[in-house]
Amino acid sequence: MLNEVWSALKGIFLSIANEPSILWYIAPIGVLWFILEIYFGIYEKEKLGWNTALANGITLMWICVEGLRYLFLHKPEPFFTRFFILCAILGYAILIIFLSFSHKLSSKLTYLLASPTPIFYLCFITTLWSHGLVAINKWTVLAMALLFVFLILFSLLLKAILPGRKGIAELPEIGEEEFKPEKKL
Repeated sequence: MLNEVWSALKGIFLSIANEPSILWYIAPIGVLWFILEIYFGIYEKEKLGWNTALANGITLMWICVEGLRYLFLHKPEPFFTRFFILCAILGYAILIIFLSFSHKLSSKLTYLLASPTPIFYLCFITTLWSHGLVAINKWTVLAMALLFVFLILFSLLLKAILPGRKGIAELPEIGEEEFKPEKKL
């Protein structure tokens, strides 16, 4: 079992090395994800907002749409399995967009579902699956689940070592004396 999971993990990372053009898709996702993790680690009192949750859902949606475009253009095997996985993730993106736009669920639950780690992780695996770069089998699914757990732990560690601040509202005012609105006559 460990050999199969290890082989699947290697396959995930080697797929990027074997197809470097995929970096055009996953590099911006990775950079945005990392910056958001750092941002929310430094400004730990600042929480994800409805608008950011909505934007995260839209980001996942356009990654799925691009994945569907690639899937129909190149038809990697197994086509229908990849198609159904993409449709399921697209459904999740649409659910997040709906929940964020309508405020139907509590903010805490919606923000958990739309937080950067699950959204950008899904963007990452959606890109690899839709482009046919990783095999779709139980070992790959298990390897991706373990990778997700590792990334959550990495995110928590990153936030723990960052010099957290109380939040923007509690930062010292800059230039308070310099700007005074003009008085109208």
